[in-house]
Amino acid sequence: MVKAAFGEREAIQSRLQQIDQTEREIKRHFDQERKQLELRLAMIGLPNAKKRAGSVKERRRSAYVDYLQEVIVAYLKEEKRPVRGFAIQQFVEDQTGHHIGNMSAFMNTLMPKHQEVRKLGRGMYVYEETVLSRVQGQVK
Repeated sequence: MVKAAFGEREAIQSRLQQIDQTEREIKRHFDQERKQLELRLAMIGLPNAKKRAGSVKERRRSAYVDYLQEVIVAYLKEEKRPVRGFAIQQFVEDQTGHHIGNMSAFMNTLMPKHQEVRKLGRGMYVYEETVLSRVQGQVK
């Protein structure tokens, strides 16, 4: 009787191992199929992919970049003092969940669009309303 129970236990454990192995194989199969489908979808989404491979990419600004820039300008306007780029980067990440990898490059694209934002040097940025009033005074 004890020997039969032991044999049954081994059989159950063996079957559980088989099920685990089969699950891993099925998951691997589906992962491979998913990758192939995503690759095919990307290829379909890019007509003339071979032609585009050597050409220069056209860059388009996304609405999300504009949104991030507005968040930064609002933050600098609220602070009314020079703020380090790293602090701005942390603020944006806390507010939006988006990490800006190269803060200097991001701010360099922001400043021509928002003339009231100025770099003081060594990663310090400030919002100056006087610049805005000077620009408006020149327009009048």
